[in-house]
Amino acid sequence: MSGKRGNGEGSIYPYKNSFAAYVWVTTPDGKKKRKYVYGKTREEVHDKWIKLHADAKKGPVATRHRTVAAFLAYWLESIVKPNLAPLTYVSYEGSVRLYIAPHLGAKRLDKLTVRDVREWLTKLASECQCCAQGKDAKRAPARRRCCTAGECCEAFTSRRVIQAARDALRAALTHAVVEEEIGKNVASLVKVPKPRRRRIKPWSVAEAGRFLADGVAQEDPLFAAWVLVLCLGLRRGEVLGLTWKSIDF
Repeated sequence: MSGKRGNGEGSIYPYKNSFAAYVWVTTPDGKKKRKYVYGKTREEVHDKWIKLHADAKKGPVATRHRTVAAFLAYWLESIVKPNLAPLTYVSYEGSVRLYIAPHLGAKRLDKLTVRDVREWLTKLASECQCCAQGKDAKRAPARRRCCTAGECCEAFTSRRVIQAARDALRAALTHAVVEEEIGKNVASLVKVPKPRRRRIKPWSVAEAGRFLADGVAQEDPLFAAWVLVLCLGLRRGEVLGLTWKSIDF
């Protein structure tokens, strides 16, 4: 690095037992500001300094990194909502609002680590969500029954919900990598146990018979639907969507 630096190139200097450097960049709002990089050795900082110069020549450079919550809000509204299916947006938005933002939202996006994600998932699995989300406190006083009364209902998060929350964070961070806000997707490096399939124990013939007999005695208006479900194995959506014209007498 011989010779005098030109105006606006910035400089490298010792900083807290390490080194730092800055480059004058144009921010997305059109202002000129210093952008800093840090490292343990001068060579490390020099490499970052060179890269920062290249980034500054390509276009505007952000000097302040967004929090995880700010990026997730941008991702949901600008990327997910206009480009993906409505139900996908509903799923991602619920995961962000209920499980990701309350725990990781305040962290800087570029400072989020694998350990942060792993500890978040561990806490999510062991924390009663009724307590964490204040569900009992939101009920009318006469209907409060658990957390506000000092009796935790132990409404722990299922493996399926935990996996969905991790998948939502992974999808968001994948986009952050594409937009070069972060260098790697830390959520993709954390594994979560696959949801356990619930073992279904079907009714016996005697149990099904008692159920239908009770339906007759109660004059259940859905009796015909129950017969179809039990005899043909129809799913709920199939039997509710069945019309007379679909039946071959």
